[in-house]
Amino acid sequence: METRLYFVLGDVLANVFAGAIVGAVCAWMFGPAWNMWVAMLVGMPVGMILALPVAMMLGALFGAMEVMLPVMLTAMVVSMVVPMMAAMKQVSLLSAVEIGCGLALASLGSCYAANVLIKRKPSPWIS
Repeated sequence: METRLYFVLGDVLANVFAGAIVGAVCAWMFGPAWNMWVAMLVGMPVGMILALPVAMMLGALFGAMEVMLPVMLTAMVVSMVVPMMAAMKQVSLLSAVEIGCGLALASLGSCYAANVLIKRKPSPWIS
């Protein structure tokens, strides 16, 4: 993943934007009348469909793979968590957007951490 400031800020912008949109739409769609597991299963494709245009538009500016992976991960996580929460009790749009933004940053952080672990060089002292 890219580490220059322009690309890092682009990743943050793309993920927070996608997380906020997916969170708001899922809070609007799902409510206490839904079964928790059904809401999660229905929410996952909804979130992925909503995040795909965001990833495509911002991927052209900030790198396709660098944006696509974290944004789609964000969409999947947010679209599982928010519908399950909404199935237990009514979730306001503002709190769903806050949850989406927080999960977006967590997803992006996990992608950067995984990238560091995958690309790290082996120690010269350990064979």
